[in-house]
Amino acid sequence: MNKLGQVNVIAFVGVVVALLILAPIMLLIVNETLDGFSTAVNSTDSNAADNVDYIHDSFTSMWDWLIAIAFLVNVILLFVFAFMVDSHPIFALFYLIAAVLTLMFSHYVMVPIETILGMSQFSTEVGQLPITNFIVRIWDLLLLGIIIVTGIITYGRFKNTGLQR
Repeated sequence: MNKLGQVNVIAFVGVVVALLILAPIMLLIVNETLDGFSTAVNSTDSNAADNVDYIHDSFTSMWDWLIAIAFLVNVILLFVFAFMVDSHPIFALFYLIAAVLTLMFSHYVMVPIETILGMSQFSTEVGQLPITNFIVRIWDLLLLGIIIVTGIITYGRFKNTGLQR
């Protein structure tokens, strides 16, 4: 039996979890390395220190945007599946699987992430991830709103299809 569709969903969830867990750890490593390097280089050439600081700032913002984009892709997929349910029944199945998997894994994804983001060792790094911190804080409410809106869209698409026949 071909399980490619299941593997893709599981891989996507795994990538999002890995991004959320690795972000503070990678930022801690980069902060400790580049802060010291920037200070040392500043005594030699302030232009080089400015370039190191630019790389440091772009790296920290990249992680935040990467995590936000991963969540945005999941939300976009839910909306696409919701709008496409009347064109083929497989989209209803895809929507159901995506919504159920998102709901099932949200608790298991958020608990370790909240634990890591709540550690005092990562307080600086959490401050550098404002978008991710916002998503983690309101994830349950955000997820509920997304499921309700996409459910209304799905219902409307099914209802609209029934009237045309």
